[in-house]
Amino acid sequence: MYAWPAPPAHSGSRRAVISIIGAALALVLIVGTSLYVAEPQSSPRPVAPAGSSAGSSTGSVTILGPSASSLDPAVQSDAGSAQVVSQLFESLTAIDTAGHVQPALADSWQTSSDGQKLVFHLRSGLLFSDGSPIEASDVVASWMRVLSPSRPSQLASLLDDVVGARAYSEGSGPKSAVGLSVVGTDQVVVNFTNPTPDFPAIVTSPTLAVVPATIDTDRAILTPSGFVGTGAYVLAAVTATETTLTANPRYWAGVPSIKIVHLLSSIGGKSPVSEFENGNLDYTPVSLFDASWIAYDRTLGPSLRIEPSSFEFYGFDTSRPPFNNVHVRRAFQMGINWRRIVSLLGDPLLESATGMVPPGVPGHSATDFGPAFNLDKARAELTAAGYPNGAGFPKITLVTGGAPLDEAIVGQLHDNLGIDIDYETLDWTSYNDRLLSNPPAFWEMDWVADYPGANDFLGMLLGTGKRNNFGRWTSSDFDAAIAQALSAGDQASALQAFDRAQSVVQDQAPVIPVDSGAGFSLASPKLLGALPNGQGLVRYAGLAWASGS
Repeated sequence: MYAWPAPPAHSGSRRAVISIIGAALALVLIVGTSLYVAEPQSSPRPVAPAGSSAGSSTGSVTILGPSASSLDPAVQSDAGSAQVVSQLFESLTAIDTAGHVQPALADSWQTSSDGQKLVFHLRSGLLFSDGSPIEASDVVASWMRVLSPSRPSQLASLLDDVVGARAYSEGSGPKSAVGLSVVGTDQVVVNFTNPTPDFPAIVTSPTLAVVPATIDTDRAILTPSGFVGTGAYVLAAVTATETTLTANPRYWAGVPSIKIVHLLSSIGGKSPVSEFENGNLDYTPVSLFDASWIAYDRTLGPSLRIEPSSFEFYGFDTSRPPFNNVHVRRAFQMGINWRRIVSLLGDPLLESATGMVPPGVPGHSATDFGPAFNLDKARAELTAAGYPNGAGFPKITLVTGGAPLDEAIVGQLHDNLGIDIDYETLDWTSYNDRLLSNPPAFWEMDWVADYPGANDFLGMLLGTGKRNNFGRWTSSDFDAAIAQALSAGDQASALQAFDRAQSVVQDQAPVIPVDSGAGFSLASPKLLGALPNGQGLVRYAGLAWASGS
């Protein structure tokens, strides 16, 4: 799961981009009207660059987007970092634009009949960008870095189903007990505590990308002067406003068609739309305001894309008063008209959440597990908690990265329940640190799956002791339902178990799912492959200028 430090559509906190590609990106050029929305292009193997957009004649592309706070796969935990890291470091598998798992550094894998052992087979002839061989031991070493008890990754929970992994990362088990091993130089063997059929999808996370064994002793590996990676690109230069990538000639899939990628984090206050029109940008996010007129513009309309954006939820610190009391949490769940305040944002791409698993993610339920507004029940719950009409409710602070719903939430708590709370915003780094170390009583989060699967929004976020369970909630019923879902032998049984888990969340209200949405971007019609995958990341190796452009 990844946070979004500054999502374009509606939220200002944790990394988001959900796998709603199948629905949100199935766009049609509307014929017979003046409304133009471009149908997204497929992501073929790169072809020879040609054409005349911002960089088409030189085999380069210029993209406006967030910068990386870290280039270390084990350290990064936000969308901007993941977008860059995923170009520099490759994992064993990858997610395509349809949300399907595809081979990457591994060309195949086999699962044992009981589902508790998985063997990945690496491609032959794999090389780091410096020409040294990539071997199975490098994969295991990279994943063990994620688990390191001295500095475990924020996303170490991705490996929780590996035998001994969680105990080792928490400092309560030996390194030797972790169920990761190698056979020769080309096989990675993974042993699980329970059947883990979605592990090939889990491995697509940039967190589990393969890095050089010397990354911790030679930090120059992460700098332009000494960079060594496994991805389609190498780090060429970094400035305050641009990260420049160049094609890796030793990339397993061949040298990318686009030889130079200019990633701009700032354009000095200029309009992205104007810079796109002037040929200075090939791919850029745009605001809802701009999209509203661009959609009707005959020149720019065909370049407008709808792309998956955020899944947003609010949560509570359930380990301390007042939110260790389920009646208080239910009062907040039912005493705020969540769906109405979402609709009042006026974003046509924003939908009220019907549970913790967003549309388009495997395991999304037809059952509505979203918050239901019921003021009478909310006031009764508040009275049961000992705060009739809000009397005596302790002073708390809603802390977020700056979400548009915050003001409405504060207002409805006052008007509907007689509760007055404070409100505070933090920058992303401070906010993330606060959530991990000393979570606010009441907080907000936007989220994207590291891999498209229901558990990435359920067990990974709310399972007992999970690192990203910021509210420190625990429920044996929830944990049991998740365990049953993950060990289910068929999709129907898994969905039923995930539904039971969502039912527990709805009843106990440790978090409140609020909305999922999408954003807008402009992409040159001549630029092929400019589509986010099932993790919301664009794989630059798949970009190419259309022949004859």
